[in-house]
Amino acid sequence: GENPKKPGSAHAVRLYSIASTRYGDAFDGKTASLCVRRAVYYDPETGKKDPSKNGVCSNFLCNSRPGDKIQLI
Repeated sequence: GENPKKPGSAHAVRLYSIASTRYGDAFDGKTASLCVRRAVYYDPETGKKDPSKNGVCSNFLCNSRPGDKIQLI
């Protein structure tokens, strides 16, 4: 996706560990299951959500729907 802090540029690469069999869910080596939690941060002074601290990848994945194709590099 596009980096909202730097329009026209991609987000920085992020590294994650995925606990999934190397053969994938369909045993074809082309699928994986992910368990992702959307983290919501609150400003301790105001008690309001602080969207500036939303996780880029976790929110992207949480906004995706089952069956969406997501490229893993």
